[in-house]
Amino acid sequence: MKLCLVQWTNSIMAGSSGKQTRSQKLRQNMINMMYLVFIAMLALQISKEVLATLGLLSEDMEKSTTELKTSIDNAYNIIDQNSNQDYYKIPSEELPKLKEITDDYFNFIQSLKDSLIGLDENNYMIEIEYLDENGNEKVSERRDYQVMDKSNYLDEVFFINDGVTPKGQKFIEYFKGFPAKVESVLDSIKARDARTVQSNYGFSTALSNLSLRFNYPVDDQVINRDGIKEDWLYYNYEKLPLVASLSKFTKIQSDIRSVEYEILNSLVSKTKDRQLSFDSKSTLLETDKQAYYTNSTVDAKVVVGNTDSSFKPDRVDLKVDNIQLKETEWEVIDGKIKLNKRFSSPGIKKIFGYLFFDNNGTTDSLLVDTEFYVIPKPNEAIVSPLNMQVFYIGLRNEIKVAFPGIADLTSIRVNGRNGSIIKSGSRYFAAPNAGVNSMDVVVSGRANEENLTSVLNFRVEDAPPGRGSIFERVGGQDINYVNSSKVSKDALIYGTVRGEKPPGFLYDYDINVEAFQITVGNLPTRTVQGNKIENSNEAVRDIRGSSRGSSVTVTVLKATKIDGDLKSPTNVEPFVLTLE
Repeated sequence: MKLCLVQWTNSIMAGSSGKQTRSQKLRQNMINMMYLVFIAMLALQISKEVLATLGLLSEDMEKSTTELKTSIDNAYNIIDQNSNQDYYKIPSEELPKLKEITDDYFNFIQSLKDSLIGLDENNYMIEIEYLDENGNEKVSERRDYQVMDKSNYLDEVFFINDGVTPKGQKFIEYFKGFPAKVESVLDSIKARDARTVQSNYGFSTALSNLSLRFNYPVDDQVINRDGIKEDWLYYNYEKLPLVASLSKFTKIQSDIRSVEYEILNSLVSKTKDRQLSFDSKSTLLETDKQAYYTNSTVDAKVVVGNTDSSFKPDRVDLKVDNIQLKETEWEVIDGKIKLNKRFSSPGIKKIFGYLFFDNNGTTDSLLVDTEFYVIPKPNEAIVSPLNMQVFYIGLRNEIKVAFPGIADLTSIRVNGRNGSIIKSGSRYFAAPNAGVNSMDVVVSGRANEENLTSVLNFRVEDAPPGRGSIFERVGGQDINYVNSSKVSKDALIYGTVRGEKPPGFLYDYDINVEAFQITVGNLPTRTVQGNKIENSNEAVRDIRGSSRGSSVTVTVLKATKIDGDLKSPTNVEPFVLTLE
């Protein structure tokens, strides 16, 4: 709280108009002098324990980063030693660029830390006398973080008069440009790989963390707790105790190594050097097609392959058309994965996923990426969901219906069991009942003076929980504050609590929030009716009275998903925001 008061005082001294105020500092010097004594008194009251804790946390991060660097070096060695393999050839040629980028940035931050610590003649090191377990006097040399409360050291390095020093500008350029440099290396790997072995590199986690950890504002400015725009560098580093700045620098170094490790780990974890005991040979049919038309040329190839009859994966993660296979839908027989699954709709079925197994204490994975065809029986109706191979409760699941042999589609009748079929013009929608696990689509018609009926079964599930957020419209622009976002008090109070379909979910529908709970920091939980926080005076008071950095948890109690004329209860995931 005392540190926050210092920052609050600094914001008062800076004025109330953001970047423009900095150009007016010379005219405000006399006013600023009135606060010097007050600031000095606050600085003296900063808890020594807080300073020491920040220093110890920085030490812990440094140790963890050093340990992580060992794993990083091992990964580089593995890739370099296996550079003759297809999978590692391209990364081994491109990754030296990544190492150069990360080491350069890391060393730049380290030079900043060393220069700041070196401003003290003893490097802030002190000797501590203590008694060991035998009662003998000992001396331990430790860094004295409790005296590292000055802010002027870093301020002089980063700021000058009314602007930023060359070193401060260089610091910004490193932070701002790091993601693009890393992405250029990954893009080069993927671009080259697309022309060779076409491996699927899993860089998504690394790219996500890269964007999260090195998030620099587009306009170089952030909004402080008073709602005023402030330069990013000033906001994050001006007037902070030296030990706090050093901790922030250490955090950047940790983030650099974490991103580097995630990239390398995604490569090493997909090693092609599998230690399997191939104990038998068999013939395999290799073909680009799983089915051929009559009178077409069959271009399949018979090849000899080694198999391991004892192979049994420790974990199977397979999907067919993006739907996870259940444990009852596959089994391992003689080292092979046998599928036990029925398909209600014809077409190309894509199998994708991984087989995981232990390999000398580490977990290896084998990629599965293939497809097969499902062909309808003669005189059997075809029912194909447009989006997913599953029906969702409370949604209009559009289906395409055909019946080979029946030319007049208007004569086809489509009904449902455990649900209803909605017809709109030439379109059909399946609407399963609440609480059922499956739904039958019954298609009937007449062909060749014969009545034909087909019953096709589909799995039924609840729609996945919606994503909760705070929504507001500013100047004709829609702004959505989702989980982990920073939000101003006004945006939180006057915004709308709403739910959205999960990202990537193919169905379009609306979610209407009717009641929710909000908890600000450690204050009591408030229940609010409707979808506006302003509907609760208690919740508004909690938000107005809370400080910057306070967490706000929103839990939706009642919500309804709406798809056309269909309305049904739904769940919305809780989300946590941070007050700016």
